[in-house]
Amino acid sequence: MGSSNRSALLILFAGLVLVHPTLLNAGTRKGDKLIRQGRAAQLAEDWDKALAYYEQALLEDPSDPLYQAAVRRARFESAQLHIKRGRALREEGKLQEALEEFRQAFAIDPSSSIAEQELRRTWRMLKQAEEKAVPEEEKSLTEVERIERETQRRLSALAPPPELKPIGRQLNRIRIVNQPVRVLYETVGKLAGINVIFDPEFQAPPRNFSLDLTEATLGEALEHLAVLTRTYWKPLSENTIFVTNDTVPKRRDYEDMVVKVFYLKNITKVQELQEIVTAVRAITDIRRMFTYNSQNAILVRGTRDQVALAEKLIHDLDKPLPEVVVDVIVMEANRARTRELANALVSGGQTGLALPFVFTPRQGLSVPNQGQDNQQQSGSRTGVLLSQLGNLSTHDWSTTLPGALLQALLSDRSTRILQRPQVRAADGQKASLRLGDRVPYATGSFQPGIGAVGVSPLVSTQFSYAEVGVNLDITPKVHGEDEISLHVEIEISSVRERINIGGLDQPVIGQRRVVADLRVKEGEVTILGGLTQDQTTRTKNGIPLLSDIPIIKWLGFTSESKDRNESELLVALIPRLVRRPEIDPLNVRTIAAGTEQTVAVKVLPLEAEPQRKPEPERTSPAAQPSPAEPPAEAPGPQPSAPQRPSPAPTPQALRLQFIPPSLTLQPGQAAKVALVAENALDLFNAPMSFRFDPNVLRILEITRGSLLGMDGQPVMFTRNIRNEEGEASIIMNRLPGSGGINGSGTLIEIVVEAVRTGQTTLAITDANLRNSQLDAIETTLPALPVQVQ
Repeated sequence: MGSSNRSALLILFAGLVLVHPTLLNAGTRKGDKLIRQGRAAQLAEDWDKALAYYEQALLEDPSDPLYQAAVRRARFESAQLHIKRGRALREEGKLQEALEEFRQAFAIDPSSSIAEQELRRTWRMLKQAEEKAVPEEEKSLTEVERIERETQRRLSALAPPPELKPIGRQLNRIRIVNQPVRVLYETVGKLAGINVIFDPEFQAPPRNFSLDLTEATLGEALEHLAVLTRTYWKPLSENTIFVTNDTVPKRRDYEDMVVKVFYLKNITKVQELQEIVTAVRAITDIRRMFTYNSQNAILVRGTRDQVALAEKLIHDLDKPLPEVVVDVIVMEANRARTRELANALVSGGQTGLALPFVFTPRQGLSVPNQGQDNQQQSGSRTGVLLSQLGNLSTHDWSTTLPGALLQALLSDRSTRILQRPQVRAADGQKASLRLGDRVPYATGSFQPGIGAVGVSPLVSTQFSYAEVGVNLDITPKVHGEDEISLHVEIEISSVRERINIGGLDQPVIGQRRVVADLRVKEGEVTILGGLTQDQTTRTKNGIPLLSDIPIIKWLGFTSESKDRNESELLVALIPRLVRRPEIDPLNVRTIAAGTEQTVAVKVLPLEAEPQRKPEPERTSPAAQPSPAEPPAEAPGPQPSAPQRPSPAPTPQALRLQFIPPSLTLQPGQAAKVALVAENALDLFNAPMSFRFDPNVLRILEITRGSLLGMDGQPVMFTRNIRNEEGEASIIMNRLPGSGGINGSGTLIEIVVEAVRTGQTTLAITDANLRNSQLDAIETTLPALPVQVQ
């Protein structure tokens, strides 16, 4: 009875504990219910509603740290959401609505400094809009943004160096005889329709000059005059030139200086940028040339000709480095063959005859007992008294008879190792590959000195790590279009065994290392190192003489074993160019660069260069020369250009189209559409993006067509279908080194399904087609109309 009462009391106490309000599960409290509702609103990104739930939960239990953290986060996110809305409204020019959003953000989170800043900025914008008229396109701009826009306008209004744009650049015939310098320049200027201004301090040569040119341009005529009369001219505007004496002080006073910033695209190291600057400065004699390493930029200030020459040099030197992919093939084959034959006597675990005779005296023989005098003991003894030698017999000796061994064992073990790593490196840059393990080995040890309690018995051992496996270092150098130099260091190592040195197991590392400098053609297979080893070991055990008789030795007198180990190592390299040197005819073209004292660059006239409208015809000042000489001939009407033969027909451009060109489906119906490419020429890469209305259409599958792989080469293909957003994308390209493909065929096949009634268009929004040289291929982007009935 007592035990039953105790059980009832225990059950009652457990029930009271379970229902005690302070021990209730947190999920049953009202605050947790509000927290769950707030999290649901948070998932819907309704932060205002989530904040309201979190604040109600915090009122239920202000000391709960979970509620406090939820309120703080919701305040921050809600304020950020209102700030985002306010900025969007401000960009649309709705300043009053944006101000209200920023006020709400500041009221929700007064600690937000960005909300306070945006509130003040928008309020100032409203005040400025009320005080003065602001253009419609600038209403959404802050004062700082207006200043920045004005700065951009002023920068874009900075004038470039003036260039002449005469009425006619081609002067058919110029013949001026024995005239002063001023008359020569003014005559050429009148013929070309430009104005000529002379330096007030211009000192004309004392003698006259003659000029006779046929089919010359205005620039050529002015250059002839400058060389003939030792003068210097420069354009002041589109129709005016300035002429002065060609002396160092005058050039210093009047020659225009220009500033230009060059942004280099293919610099990988600061050293390369400095090398280009050093080379350009030495060629162009530009003193003011500086680098900005973080932007890979070069700032140049010099004369127009110097900067033009520097631009040409920088364009020629700023080239992407060629890149090489090297296939390294390591093949190793090992074979171990063991044969053991035995039919022999075995003694003591060894083949042969060994009969040891052991003295085992019988009981009753008196043997001196060491440690006790004048006493005798009996039993198994190894010594007897000399007086008892006469009592010895064969019963006091024992021996071990040999056993017999009959053995025939053959074992054959082979191992093949094939490793094919691939290394990619830029021209002149080292690439390393490590395949294997890092094996520790001891390099030294030391014992700490005497401490406060004496000498420490501990010994500290220092360890280093050895790279074990395949270690490859390659430095390529590209020569021309198809030759590559390689500095190769290959090390193939493995742990053969471990030996104990000073109480530590140290690894014994077998190493095979090859260092070579090669020059090979692209795709050429080079055998870097081949090592063949054949080792045979023969062991023979048995009874002398009898083990040498050919047939009798196998009657129990001999055993033989033969071990043969064969190993072969082969290392092959196959270099392939994935980026060739980009040297075009413009880079190797020779250009005129002036004289030793002056840098001068000549610019050929462009075919479609704009010209000014002709002015009314004027009388040339050289129309009344001296009586002894004929007047200068004004340019007559130019003969009509001869008809050129029609050019050869150019190859047709790449064309993309959907087949069928349109679709009419019913809800739930699926159809397959093919995207076909026609007249593809060296097509290598074809990434594309698609867009459609997800409420009307969805894409079930996108598969690769046969065009890019029609020659049997592998093709990389990935797809990403996002029906919720109405978007899809693919990436499809051939492997490096396989070249492009020519012809026509199917690029991809798309399986679509109609969702509901409506109309949409499956449009290609982006197609970055490229050839094997990674140059863009121009094409039009088709669209597929889809109607769901």
